[in-house]
Amino acid sequence: MKTFVLTAFLLALAACVPAGEPIVSDYNGDSVKIAMYNAFGEGARSAATDAEALRICQKGGKRTAEYASVRQSAEYQVEHLYLCL
Repeated sequence: MKTFVLTAFLLALAACVPAGEPIVSDYNGDSVKIAMYNAFGEGARSAATDAEALRICQKGGKRTAEYASVRQSAEYQVEHLYLCL
C-alpha cells in the first residue's frame, strides 16, 4: 500500500512540473533555433519563443525574427527555427 501511495504521489508531482523556458540551441547570425521541452504539447510556438528569437536577433544587429519552421530534435523536444532579418 505504501508503494502505491508513493508512486501515485510522485506521478501527481511530475504532472505539476511547468513547461520549460525557451532555450537558444543554435545561432549563426542569420538564424536562431529555439529549443523547447514538448512532452504534452507545451513546446508549440508561443509568444515566449517569438520574444526570445527577437531578443537574440536584435543582439546580432538584425531588426526582426521571422518564424520559418519547427522540427522534433529529440524525444520530448522541439526546435523552432527563426530567420534573423
